[in-house]
Amino acid sequence: MRGASEYIQLSSSPEGFSDAGFEEAEKPEQSVRDHSNGHNGLIFWACIGALLSTTLSVILFARDLYLGTGQVPFQTTTGQALRRPSQYMNLDKILANSTHEFPPINNFPPVTFQINVGDSRRKMKEDERGRPTKLGAVYPDDRRILINSKFATIVQFRNIDYAMERCVLNITMPQKTDTFDPAVTLLDPSLVDIWTLDTPNELSRYIDGATTYAPKRKELLTTLTFSETSPNTFGEFHCPSGQFTTLELTCSPLMANCNVDFWQDRRARPLGGLHIIQHSSTVSPV
Repeated sequence: MRGASEYIQLSSSPEGFSDAGFEEAEKPEQSVRDHSNGHNGLIFWACIGALLSTTLSVILFARDLYLGTGQVPFQTTTGQALRRPSQYMNLDKILANSTHEFPPINNFPPVTFQINVGDSRRKMKEDERGRPTKLGAVYPDDRRILINSKFATIVQFRNIDYAMERCVLNITMPQKTDTFDPAVTLLDPSLVDIWTLDTPNELSRYIDGATTYAPKRKELLTTLTFSETSPNTFGEFHCPSGQFTTLELTCSPLMANCNVDFWQDRRARPLGGLHIIQHSSTVSPV
């Protein structure tokens, strides 16, 4: 029997070892290489697909650009302004048998424009009192009324609220206060013709082309005297709810000289300027 400490020589021949261990050790490395090759192939074909798609898009774009496709181009409807939807649906049914009188509303024009009376195109411009501040340009609610031998003024009111369709036109010269200067220049008295204009559309800078040219005259509404001494009114006339009343103010030919120039602010007190007063009207039966 051999001793525990006796050295035993191992076989040096290849047959003494099994190749199974080496084969098992090589399998994970081979699997990684196969996975890497598959992943690289996927990226390759994805790049080929993206390149082909881009090339096809460029070819189609160039064909449409230079040869034309025969398709109808997109068109915008600038010929007719969008109307505001009614806010008063079914109020006629609710108020059909009501006799309640609502208090009058002082309604100032949100926009005023000036036109040259000698311009046959009636091109409009809007004077404003914008001023720079630390936070940027500020545009107050001041609106200019300018009427003389060279210029006329276009004003537009939006007839607000429901069943307030009896309107009175009022002119009161605005007064200077600590916070507001109307800068009044007036040939007292001045006789001014008030014309209604033929348009149902809103004069808004946000509607393309709406503020370029003044609408044509429709009919003479009235002639008012502008004076420092007393206010002047005209009424009543019908002002349909939710619609617009558009007027032109121009010097009357009945008086040789005419000059009216002032700024008005709907928030200034005491109340002054050109505005309409809306009164309650009868609700039509359903």
